[in-house]
Amino acid sequence: VLVPLYDSDTGVLYLSGKGDGIVRPYEFEDKNPYLHRLNDGFRSTAPAKGVCMVPKRGLDVMACETARIMKLTNNQGVHPLKFIVPRKSDAFQDDIFPDCASATPAHTADEWAAGSSKAPVTMSLNPRERKDDISGPKKKFRTVGTLSKELDEAQKRIAFLEKKLKDAGISYD
Repeated sequence: VLVPLYDSDTGVLYLSGKGDGIVRPYEFEDKNPYLHRLNDGFRSTAPAKGVCMVPKRGLDVMACETARIMKLTNNQGVHPLKFIVPRKSDAFQDDIFPDCASATPAHTADEWAAGSSKAPVTMSLNPRERKDDISGPKKKFRTVGTLSKELDEAQKRIAFLEKKLKDAGISYD
């Protein structure tokens, strides 16, 4: 069974198949000859049971990783296959990383069920311009020392407030 995976942002088609250990990348154009083989792709002796692509926002763009395909095998589990374009510069490569689909939905489920066909909301992959579009507040990570200090301050504040309640004759149990 042939499993085609298409990257619409770059026009690259990755061909794989169940029972095959090879993933072949091709560049797709809308004029003859339509497909151009890019390189040998990924070769393995372990046959694939299934493959899927990781969303662009999950790639290491600073290492010029243009695609990551997760390959499921029979006995060896899931293998990430990274496709990297060799570049000498450490700068962000906007020519191989155009804006891509973000995690923000373009329309609601009701709009979609009614037949809406909006283009996806896009985001930049440039780390300097990129904003996390995941809903909810961003988590702030703290060290054990900082947490211990905050706990000590909170316990002192609780003891102070409990004393004020006791002095005022208010029961809080």
